[in-house]
Amino acid sequence: LSTMKLAVKWVFVEYAFAFPKFVTVLHFASGFAVCAAVLWKRSSASSGEVKIPVPTASELFFVITPIAMAASISIGANNMALGFSSVAFTEIVGSTTCVFTVGTVLLMGLPFDAWLLIPTIAVAMGCAVSTAGEVNFSAFGMILCFASNAFRSIKVTLQQKLMTGESKDKFDPC
Repeated sequence: LSTMKLAVKWVFVEYAFAFPKFVTVLHFASGFAVCAAVLWKRSSASSGEVKIPVPTASELFFVITPIAMAASISIGANNMALGFSSVAFTEIVGSTTCVFTVGTVLLMGLPFDAWLLIPTIAVAMGCAVSTAGEVNFSAFGMILCFASNAFRSIKVTLQQKLMTGESKDKFDPC
């Protein structure tokens, strides 16, 4: 992931490419094409035995669409943050996603093992120490990184809820 961020940042800086949202759109368009190809191949290779799962309207609007929106906002905010902060800084702040995820899991009422707070606090402390003295600090870049973390944790938590809830068997990829 950090190699990808370095490549994106290099394009932004080296070629003065000031369109992080365009990069995000291309990211999702290529992801859609690959996923569609995999689903089509999986369905055709099994002579139609494996059906592509079709979500109900409520699953689509209340579960899958929020997951997609959270993923889009997360990646978009992270790409925009690269225009204001260094790759190292965005990676360090991105490492604190676990802190956001713990909060999101607790807010959504999902089960959480309290022993996981120990490594979560260790990660948060390590990130705080490693960002001290950052030369390229940008408050707006930090806000975008935190927004990216928040939406990434929402996406992960909603995915957990989808894959462990009553629709688990329907959307199980295996």
